[in-house]
Amino acid sequence: MVGTKGGLNIYRKNKNKFKRVVYQTDFEHDVTQYFYDIICLKNGNMLINTPPVISVYNFEKDSFTHFESKFEYDGSVKDVKIPVIEDVDGKVWAGSTKGLAQFSFNTNEFSYFPFINRNGKIEDDVTISALFKSRQGKLWVGTTVGLFCFNSDLSRFEEQTFKFNSGENFTFENTCIRTILEDKNGNLNIGTEGRGLFVISQNSQNLYNIQNYTSENSEIGHNIVQSLIIDQSENLWIGTLSGISKTDLKKKKFNLYRNSNSPNSLDLLGNVIASIYKNDDGILWVGNWGQGLNLVNRNTNEVEHFSTQHSGNHKLSNDFIHVIFKDSKGNIWLGTRNGIMIYDKPENRFLPYYEYFKNPALPNLNNMRIYIILQDKSSNYWIGTQNGLYKINLETSEVEVFQKELGVKNQQISANLVYSLLEDSEGLIWIATVGGLDVYNPITKKMYHFNKERNGLSDDFVITLCEDAKGRIWIGTSTYVNVYDKKDSTFILYSQAEGIPNNRIFEIRKDKNNDIWVATGKGLCKFDEQKNTFQTFTPEDGLQSLEFNIRAACVSADGEMLFGGMNGFNSFYPDSISGNPYIPNLVFTSFYTQKGSLKEYVNLDESPKVVLSHNVYSFTIEFAALEYTNPKKNSYAYKMEGISNEWVDIGNRKFVPFFALQPGEYIFKVKGSNNDGIWNDNEISLSIVVLPPWWRSIYAYFAYLMLILISIIVFIKVRERKLINDKAILEQKVLERTLQIEEQNKLIISKNQELNELNRTKDKFFSIIGHDLGNQFNIIVGFLEVLVTDFKKLDSGKVELHLTNIYNSSKQAFNLLENLLTWARMQTNQIHYNPDNFIVGKKINESLELLNGAITKKNIQIEVHSDEENVVYADVNMFSTVFRNLFANAVKFTHENGKITILIKKKGDYCEICVKDNGVGISAEDIQKIFRIDSKHKTVGTMGEKGTGLGLILCKEFVEKNGGQISVKSVVGEGSEFCFTLPLHT
Repeated sequence: MVGTKGGLNIYRKNKNKFKRVVYQTDFEHDVTQYFYDIICLKNGNMLINTPPVISVYNFEKDSFTHFESKFEYDGSVKDVKIPVIEDVDGKVWAGSTKGLAQFSFNTNEFSYFPFINRNGKIEDDVTISALFKSRQGKLWVGTTVGLFCFNSDLSRFEEQTFKFNSGENFTFENTCIRTILEDKNGNLNIGTEGRGLFVISQNSQNLYNIQNYTSENSEIGHNIVQSLIIDQSENLWIGTLSGISKTDLKKKKFNLYRNSNSPNSLDLLGNVIASIYKNDDGILWVGNWGQGLNLVNRNTNEVEHFSTQHSGNHKLSNDFIHVIFKDSKGNIWLGTRNGIMIYDKPENRFLPYYEYFKNPALPNLNNMRIYIILQDKSSNYWIGTQNGLYKINLETSEVEVFQKELGVKNQQISANLVYSLLEDSEGLIWIATVGGLDVYNPITKKMYHFNKERNGLSDDFVITLCEDAKGRIWIGTSTYVNVYDKKDSTFILYSQAEGIPNNRIFEIRKDKNNDIWVATGKGLCKFDEQKNTFQTFTPEDGLQSLEFNIRAACVSADGEMLFGGMNGFNSFYPDSISGNPYIPNLVFTSFYTQKGSLKEYVNLDESPKVVLSHNVYSFTIEFAALEYTNPKKNSYAYKMEGISNEWVDIGNRKFVPFFALQPGEYIFKVKGSNNDGIWNDNEISLSIVVLPPWWRSIYAYFAYLMLILISIIVFIKVRERKLINDKAILEQKVLERTLQIEEQNKLIISKNQELNELNRTKDKFFSIIGHDLGNQFNIIVGFLEVLVTDFKKLDSGKVELHLTNIYNSSKQAFNLLENLLTWARMQTNQIHYNPDNFIVGKKINESLELLNGAITKKNIQIEVHSDEENVVYADVNMFSTVFRNLFANAVKFTHENGKITILIKKKGDYCEICVKDNGVGISAEDIQKIFRIDSKHKTVGTMGEKGTGLGLILCKEFVEKNGGQISVKSVVGEGSEFCFTLPLHT
């Protein structure tokens, strides 16, 4: 129920609407138009305060009961809340503009008590603006004129006075108190009109501490504070005239110290911290960047200052305090931009170190920046400066200088600017410079160097050093953390990818538990060695700022750690840092579908199931973990059962969009964590149903089934008719088939005649071949017979002539036989066809080289013309056989000193190769015979060369096998031109 200046309203959650509640009290004055407070009683009824009437609404009976006090009716509208509360005894305290009344449900009567100010006088017509009863049973009453507390012994309200430790008294005289709230530590939080928020804590039985937070000294939105509430995670929410402010009441991980206008301000000379040290007496020595030195007593919050601006014993020679160092004898050293000073405790002043030790032989180091001071196990002092490293023995006054430019090899360092020094557990001195990392062995007096180029160091700009419990050296650079393991001389690099918040490292420190802490340019982090991860802390956890500073770190003897940065410093004990223990509750905040830029929201309160139509392309589910300590760090994970059963980690994102889900049932589940990674594993879930389109619905499938049944019946009927028709058609087809068989018989007879013709052609071919082969062998036998018979009678010339004739006849018979075998293999598909891509001109040149002898013998001129480099796709061996046959024929029929021209050109998708001669030519009649197997045609060459008559037949079959064609043009007496085509490579 909601009370307003326009009446009482009730919210109907299931309808997401407000409804006006109209009622009457039957008293003289109508008080139902203005409502000043509503509470829920322990019995579940609602109590409404409309002074001087209180009304009780019973939900079950839907009825009102009204009670009127003796206070006068005030018809004017007030801007302040006039509260009502129920105490632990079940009594109701109802405020008004005339005072406070107590109502008992046992007697249905009101009781009244006077208000006494601090002067002992009664306050008349007190306007009650706040009521609160503490856990100790104190009833606090805020009014428009101050704060009162109920004195049960005297049955009256007395103005409260708070006494400070200093003896001063404080009251809220003439202050309008708008709200009062007690936290779990018993502190009173009092919101006022115009004076902000007061936090009152009791130090002892009668002494108090008061802190006042305003819009000027804190982040409260406005000084008019109207309401306060503490949530389940101990966050205090402050409702102001200018919005809501929030603060975390849980114990802070880090104590924060800085100079500000807040109530917790510390009187530091400046907030940029350059160095820090905790002395044995608990005093913090805090060095500022260019503003001097602060000695902080945290028990009294008093700060003692030393700077160039002070006089007397509090005057310093330089305000840049880079180093605060305490040696083994209890001397405190300050490293500045003007040398070193040492604290003279009896005189409470600082002296130059050579003056303090009364040793003028020591280098004065004036006008030199001191960045680090180290005392080694042998009581030698190592001083890192902007101009090299100094090793000083105070007892012997011996000084060693280490610089980059020195000629002594083992006293050369990588750079003169030394930021940090470390003596490790083995007694080695580690030197961090801006030009690399150096290690000096005081026993062997040898210097070792590490840098980026040679050793794998991430950066030569080395800022800080630390040794961990395993003896590894942690090295902070301007890019990354490097961890050097002396056992295997290797570096491990840690960067933002491994969880460090920033790659620029300012300080690395080891705490009493041997854990490593790294101060960076974007927060402080702790290394978890077991998980090999870094836990990061930010200003939301109480840090002074994101950025820390070089040398501004200290680990005290009692384990307290201090880190300074650009806006103050923090202190903490690592063991006391605990995470936020509160497990967040999870809720769905919205569910909406989206078409273009239009969003349509679904009310999740109406049903735990969301039903979507098939044409909903995308929807988004939003949710939240109700834990507001640092909501930006709350994490979430979800899974959508029906798609995947795996949890998906989505970090800090509080929504999940889905696109184009298939029809079906899904369950969306989400779980969340608080800012410190404490998860609520009791996930919340939402059922989602995506309906199929109408043609895939149950009704559609039923209709499909009926349609199929009807179709089957129709099919059977049609089939019966078809069988009758098929029978008649079959009889017709039998008749037609009989006629077809007769036609096929005629065709078989015709094919047999063709086959007989082919056989006759082959027979004729073999008879021709047999005749030619027989003639050649008869010639060979005849010449051999002459040689055998008349060998002794024949002279050498005759013998040579007969042997030549035998050779020529044998060669002619071999060629004839070889062509016969090739043709026979072609007819039986025994010649394999292996096409490939090749350049025509290149293969022609290779063939010409093999035929060079015949060309030279007749002194024939050869010309090759090609328009471009043509690549064909064909069988290389078949191509070579075709070209050699055509070219050999051209040579054979060309006269001495003749000319043969070879043309290669592109013709559409083919390459055309032509062999043209100026020889004897071929008649038109013979052209018809040269490619036919059944017509024997042989012609003797110009020098009596003989052929087999099969070459051109093989050429034709090879060309056609490769997808080409062969042709001839010839004129008797003028020459012939044979051309064939082959497909181009594509």
